[in-house]
Amino acid sequence: MLAFMNLPVYSYNETDDFAILKVHEMGLEMPYLTPTFRPDFYTLMIVLDGAGTLVSGNEVFEVGPGNVFMKRPDIYFSSGWTEMKTVYNISFSREFIADILPFGMEEFLEMDNSNGLNYLFNQEDIKRFEDICLEIYAEAISMTTFKYEMISNLLVNILLLIQQHQNAVELAIQNEKHDVIFTAFCRNLDQNFNGLISGETDVVLRLREHAELLNITENNLSKIISKSSGKTINQWINAKLIDEITYLLKNTDKSMSEIAQLYGFRELKQFYSFFKKHTSKTAISVRNDFNASQNELTHIYKGDVVNIRPSW
Repeated sequence: MLAFMNLPVYSYNETDDFAILKVHEMGLEMPYLTPTFRPDFYTLMIVLDGAGTLVSGNEVFEVGPGNVFMKRPDIYFSSGWTEMKTVYNISFSREFIADILPFGMEEFLEMDNSNGLNYLFNQEDIKRFEDICLEIYAEAISMTTFKYEMISNLLVNILLLIQQHQNAVELAIQNEKHDVIFTAFCRNLDQNFNGLISGETDVVLRLREHAELLNITENNLSKIISKSSGKTINQWINAKLIDEITYLLKNTDKSMSEIAQLYGFRELKQFYSFFKKHTSKTAISVRNDFNASQNELTHIYKGDVVNIRPSW
């Protein structure tokens, strides 16, 4: 490829499985446009300072300072550069590092069948890439016996840095998606209880109904809510039920039967059992204890001494 473009073919790149180039030292006249090739190796572009456009398959990637680009083999590839100050190009075959690949790296190298990865790193992280590139370059031009073993290990370090960043990006995207779903679940939960208190419905929505509202599977919804909040869907619903029931016990004169019916309990015994299970108190004792504690509480309203709440 270098010979085809009339660019220097350096003698230290003596194997077909690996090459490293300081592209900024190759004398490219800006702007520079390469032909389209279909390399059978992985390509890494580490851009410390430069600006260009990389075309991999049918995808276009803009690169600038801090970008690290990676392309898998057997994809049509070309590049165009408008600025070239510090750019490293590393090419390698899978066989070159196959013997030392850590667990999970094989899957990463498939790149989800995408044509390219392009990530932007901060100044500190991109400096780590440059340091490793310089170490690789120093080994490449050396005459040491085990230089390719050293290079392959250093190369895996670069791949691990990219994989780590990819995982962080995917996690952030996943968390954002999960946050949206969790927020929607909480909104639907509130709307359900608003409907219960207004009499528009007498059904407390559970996992199946909430999953249908959000158009996702019950299993996925359960996992998302648990991971996002540390609580299960039933814990959220039951806690909401207890809060609503407790409020009515303390602040209204609704009978136990009315409250039970309002929240979908078909039998009063079931209502009593549910409340006792989740609070370790009976519904009657909660109401009575609250009434007793409020008897002596008064405040001044427009010059008159009045009870904090109306008597029943």
